[in-house]
Amino acid sequence: GIAVDQSGNVYVADTYNHRIQKFNSSGTYLGQWGNYGTGNGQFNQPYGISTDSSGDVYVTDLLNSRVQVFSSNGVYIRQFGTSGSGNGQFNQANDLTIAFDYQMDKEVIYVGDTFNNRIQKFHLDGTYITK
Repeated sequence: GIAVDQSGNVYVADTYNHRIQKFNSSGTYLGQWGNYGTGNGQFNQPYGISTDSSGDVYVTDLLNSRVQVFSSNGVYIRQFGTSGSGNGQFNQANDLTIAFDYQMDKEVIYVGDTFNNRIQKFHLDGTYITK
């Protein structure tokens, strides 16, 4: 996955190296974060990536079945989701996007939940939004 923030920085989910890389708009390498594992800030195949309007970076952690949230500099903020098939749970969260929901008048997250064959909707804090 690839995401671009409002400053033009580019974030790349480097899936099989279990990390996120950051570049400026000219392609200059700015840094990276993450490694293989299950702890906060660790990944087992980061896949989808997006940024919100305040610059936070959201990453689907495919084989850990969760979404992790970081500052633009890679500082871990929070995570949401666990493995399962219930609301707010994932069976391999593979991609996500952040969009403005005009009915709710705020940004929301849509997460592709691969093996549960669905898309789930969340508030930016990770709270599941019921239909």
